Amino acid sequence: VVAVEHTPVLLQQVLEAFAPLAPGMRVCDATLGDGGHAAALLERCPRCEFVGIDVDAAMVHRAASRLASASALTIVNRWSDEVIGAYGRFDRILVDLGVSMVHMRSPERGFSFRHDGPLDMRLDTTAGPSAAQLIATIGEHELAEVIHRFGQERYARRIARAICQRPRPRTTAELADAVWRAYPPAQRHGRIHPATRTFQALRIAVNRELERAERIVARAAAALAPGGRLAIVSFHSLEDRIVKHGFRALAGASSSSGMEPMNKIGAGYVVRTKKPIRPTEEEIRRNPAARSAKLRVLERET
Repeated sequence: VVAVEHTPVLLQQVLEAFAPLAPGMRVCDATLGDGGHAAALLERCPRCEFVGIDVDAAMVHRAASRLASASALTIVNRWSDEVIGAYGRFDRILVDLGVSMVHMRSPERGFSFRHDGPLDMRLDTTAGPSAAQLIATIGEHELAEVIHRFGQERYARRIARAICQRPRPRTTAELADAVWRAYPPAQRHGRIHPATRTFQALRIAVNRELERAERIVARAAAALAPGGRLAIVSFHSLEDRIVKHGFRALAGASSSSGMEPMNKIGAGYVVRTKKPIRPTEEEIRRNPAARSAKLRVLERET
């Protein structure tokens, strides 16, 4: 991975949502990345017991180096939605559903059309099909559905038709060019690049991001200790909808028999953010990647 710094979004807001942090508390960053949020949380509470989880081995290596001085730190190289329940109860859990700028600026990872590289997009590079393999193996109709559903792309059918022409794209530049050609000429110079939504859609599909978002909402909430708080940062409407509705369902768990498995210790949940917390104009100015970020907070009752 290239030497790129990632600026954690909504950092001050997360710290405020998690205050107070007291020695002995158990804190989990379920999407550790390169450790930006974790470093700030550990600075506030150096005697907290901290668990960081991330599926990307390269990011785990970066975080381990950055957090090497932490005294009570466990780092887990797995998908957080699969393993968070195995590490006991936590007083604070953070989930950041975004993709790191380290990924976006690393051509070999294939997340961005701004740098030519292999069309990969996997957060776990050891398993599952890459974006290029996905494109090569599904039909035009299914690809259009992926682009429309996960990218909310109005020209999904035109784009899928262009992509499915032989040979199919194997690099980020080839995919971006196919999307560009598929777009109506009058629509090619809007606020965002024509390929933006297609790249988002394929990344979501490759990593099964929405399925994992649904699971991490439920499983992270179940892993909260009484009085514990779960903070989730999302970056697009598909994710935010999952978090919003997931939190609302959990907050109604005491009166919904369908949610009883989430309520094993008898506590209910309270949504602490009626509306999502957004970045300030100053943060957006300093870090444009934060523009679409939304933070929602759930608390488990004592």
